[in-house]
Amino acid sequence: MTAETITGLREVHALLKSLETQDIHRPDVVREAAKLIVARSLELVDVTEPEDAQQRLAFAVRDLKSAEKAARSHRRNPLARPLSRARFAFTTRSAEGWVGGVLEDLDGTTEGRGR
Repeated sequence: MTAETITGLREVHALLKSLETQDIHRPDVVREAAKLIVARSLELVDVTEPEDAQQRLAFAVRDLKSAEKAARSHRRNPLARPLSRARFAFTTRSAEGWVGGVLEDLDGTTEGRGR
């Protein structure tokens, strides 16, 4: 693990933190964040418990895929838009929490979860 890995995860965390419900029209940003998380999780082989960190990052990627799915549903189905917005907001915040938890463990601080 390098400082670049932690910096990359911090950037993704900041990106996820900046997403708002109206960003549902930008599913490409969510997709790119998921790709960055996958790339950074592969570099976490030398941490104390790499499986735990990688599993939590996998949960974040799963949540981001769900957010992307909500964005597609929002575009296609006007009747489901309120639910799609709620699902998008919930899953992006959930992914932010997973990434924040990993950052907290890697840094040994409470910076990751915003406390």
